Amino acid sequence: MSAMSNRTLCLIEDDPIMGESLAHRLALEGLECDWHRDGKSALHALRRHSYAALISDIRLPDLSGEDLFQSLCDEQVILPPTLFITGYGSIDQAVRLLRLGARDYITKPFDLDQLMDKLRIISPALFIDDEWQDLEPVLGTSLSMRRIQKMARVLGGYRVGVLITGESGVGKEYVAQYIHSITDDTGCLPFVSVNCAAVTETLLEAELFGHEKGAFTGAVQSRRGVFERADRGTLFLDEIGEMSPGMQAKLLRVLQEGIFERVGGQNRIEVDVRVICATNRDLKMMVDDGSFRDDLFYRINVAHLNIPPLRERLDDIGWFAHMFVDNFSKTTGKSWTLTAAGEDFLRKQSWPGNVRELKHAMQRACIFSSQSILGPGELGASLTDQRPIDEGADTGGSLQLKSYLEDCEHAHIRETLEAHAWQISATAEALGISRKNLWEKMRKYGIRDTETTG
Repeated sequence: MSAMSNRTLCLIEDDPIMGESLAHRLALEGLECDWHRDGKSALHALRRHSYAALISDIRLPDLSGEDLFQSLCDEQVILPPTLFITGYGSIDQAVRLLRLGARDYITKPFDLDQLMDKLRIISPALFIDDEWQDLEPVLGTSLSMRRIQKMARVLGGYRVGVLITGESGVGKEYVAQYIHSITDDTGCLPFVSVNCAAVTETLLEAELFGHEKGAFTGAVQSRRGVFERADRGTLFLDEIGEMSPGMQAKLLRVLQEGIFERVGGQNRIEVDVRVICATNRDLKMMVDDGSFRDDLFYRINVAHLNIPPLRERLDDIGWFAHMFVDNFSKTTGKSWTLTAAGEDFLRKQSWPGNVRELKHAMQRACIFSSQSILGPGELGASLTDQRPIDEGADTGGSLQLKSYLEDCEHAHIRETLEAHAWQISATAEALGISRKNLWEKMRKYGIRDTETTG
C-alpha cells in the first residue's frame, strides 16, 4: 500500500453538488482529496493507498458504503479514520458501521462546519495549528471577528459558495464586501447586492436575470439583471431564505451552469459571478421542513461564516464606535471625541440592532451633542431618543422631538447628497445605509433632484 500525503483524504460521494461542495471546503482547509463517484473505484484506491481519512456516503450507485467498509475489513486492509454520511432512514446502518470500526457519522442535511468539526475530532493530525497572522483589523478586533476576517481572506481566493448568517444589523454585507475586495485590487470589479425579501416574487426573477422589452406590462425597454451587472465580480444575495421554491430552482441552475435567459428572452447569457448569500434564518431547519432545497443549500454553503451579535463581541463596540465618530467627523468637517467613560457606557448596552444601531447612535450623538466631547450623557440621550414611546405617557413633547429629529435627518440627507453630487451609491455609503433605504427616505421627505444618479 502506497503512502499518500498526510493531508489527503478519500471522498466517496456520487451526488455532484454534495461532492463538489465537500471538495471545495476541504481545499479551503488546505486539505487534498481523491473524489470518487462510485464505490468500486474507491475500493480499488483504498486497497492501494494509505489515506489520512475517509469520508463516504452510505448510499452509492453500485454498492453501499457498508458493503465497501465490510469488504475492506474482511481483507484486513488498514482503514483510515472514517466518517459516513447518511440519511435519516439509514441511521441503523450507520450504527452497524460504528461497531465495525467507523469513527463517526453525520446525518443529512448538515452544515459543512458540522462535518469539519467531526473530521477534526476523528483525525486531528489533518489540521495544523497555524499561527494567528498579524492582520490589521478590518471587521473588528474581537477574536471571533478576527477569525472571520482570516477565513474571509482565504475565501477571497476561491469562487465558491459562501453563506453568511447572523442577526439583522451585524454587518453581513460588509463582510461580503471584504471578501470581494481580496481579489479586486483595482477596485474595478463590480459588487452588486440585492435584498431578496425587498422584491416581490413576481419581480425577483426580472431583478436577478433582467428582462426584454415587452416581457411584461411596464417593460418599456430591455434591462440587465443583477447577474449581468455583477459579471466578473460579486453578487450578494441578502435574505436568501425568503426566496420561493420556484426561484430557488432557477437560481440553482445559474449557479451550476453560469447560464440563464432574461425574462421574455431566448438568448442564453453566460456570466462568471461569485455569489455570496446571507440570511438571518435557519436554512438547515428550512431544508428539514422542505421549504428550502437541499441541493441549493449545499451549493451556497461551501463555507459558512456566522457573525455573532454585537452584545457578544464587547471588544468590537469601542472599536466600531471610534471608527464611526472618526468617519462622521471627516464627512462633516467637524470633530468629535469619544471619551473612555462613553466607551464604557456603550459596552453596557444590549444593542438589539447590532452594528447598524451603534452606527446610527454615534451619528445622532454627534449631531445633537452641544459639545465635541461624547460621554455617557450625550450617548444616553442619543439612545433614549430612539426608544418606543409609552402609549400611556404624555406624548406631546416626544412628538415634538420626533419632528425635530426628522427635520435634522432631512437636512443631513440633503447636505450629504449635495456633497456627493447627488450620486445615490456614494451618498448611501457616506450615510451608512443601503441605497434602498436612502431612496425610501428621499421619498419620505420629498427630496428630488434631476441630477440624481445610481
